[in-house]
Amino acid sequence: MSPEFTTPVRSSLVGNASLVLAMIAVSASFAGNSVIVKAALSPPNDVDPVVFSFLRDVGGALVLLGACRVKNCLVWPRQEDIGVFVLLGVLGVYVGQQFLVVALQYVTPLNAMLLQPSQPVLTVLLAAVFGMEPLELSTTHGRLKVTGIVLGACGAMYSVYMSSTRHADAHPPPPPAAHPSEEHHGSAMVGNALLLVQCVSGALYQLLQKRTLSSGAGYPPLAVAGMLYLYGAGAVALVLPVCKLDAQFWVISPTGWGALGYAILMTSAFNYGVSAWVNAHSSPAFVTAFFPLQVVFTALFSAVFFGQMPTYSDLIGGLAIIAGLAAVTVGRVLAERKAPSEQVSLLAVSPAEEACDGRAR
Repeated sequence: MSPEFTTPVRSSLVGNASLVLAMIAVSASFAGNSVIVKAALSPPNDVDPVVFSFLRDVGGALVLLGACRVKNCLVWPRQEDIGVFVLLGVLGVYVGQQFLVVALQYVTPLNAMLLQPSQPVLTVLLAAVFGMEPLELSTTHGRLKVTGIVLGACGAMYSVYMSSTRHADAHPPPPPAAHPSEEHHGSAMVGNALLLVQCVSGALYQLLQKRTLSSGAGYPPLAVAGMLYLYGAGAVALVLPVCKLDAQFWVISPTGWGALGYAILMTSAFNYGVSAWVNAHSSPAFVTAFFPLQVVFTALFSAVFFGQMPTYSDLIGGLAIIAGLAAVTVGRVLAERKAPSEQVSLLAVSPAEEACDGRAR
């Protein structure tokens, strides 16, 4: 093997390992958020979820934009791109967070969680429809990518479904009324419609973010993440006067402030900043392929903090998720090996990122 071929392949392997580790860390952080924030939203703390989300968005924007200022990579959107950044904030922050909260008023958490792993599949399909990333099913790496994403989504849904079945057996619901009305059915339809919009919005957000980062305008990933949180917080602020004017909604306990700090620093600043960086160096399908991994970390954290040990069904679902992620990663490496002359090293630094790393001249 010639040195010209060996060097970029080795760089590709190192770069892909960095991307995989970064997304694993993001998945673990999201799973930790579910454990920590649950304590804040539950009695006796009872932090209002909409107010919590708004404060998290404002704090996330301040941290991300402050980090950009410190690293000298604070790039404000050009006038012609403001609409794109507003749309990013609405898709990724407002719809992605608020629609889920509202939907949970109409459907069960199980219903909501079962639809979340659909985002990787929707991202792949929408990317193919828009011509951003063809499926390439005739190639090995294309089949691996699609198979891995579907396998991971199925593993996550299987784990959640089996977990809910065990909970239902242990806590049977009360008997239904003699003459059930159609109100519940209609409410479930509303909730599922909101969840479907939320999942499609998440997929569109990843695709639009990739388009923005690849537009040649020189926007650093960290700055893009900060801007979308800024505009997303503005969108959430528009609905606060409608439903959250009472001062009681803004009372936050010490536990709530601790959860809010974690949500701002880790769930918002770290996760969105790192995800934007990975998206800039890979693809939206690669980023969303790791979403089902959050189920594995959630099961792990539940065992550590709540003593809920994983069952055989949890292990089966976890193995399916890990196998799916392995297939996506191997498919990406094969795709880069097939076209070494066209690939750009994942370790290369763009001018904008050079400034963001503090190496600007």
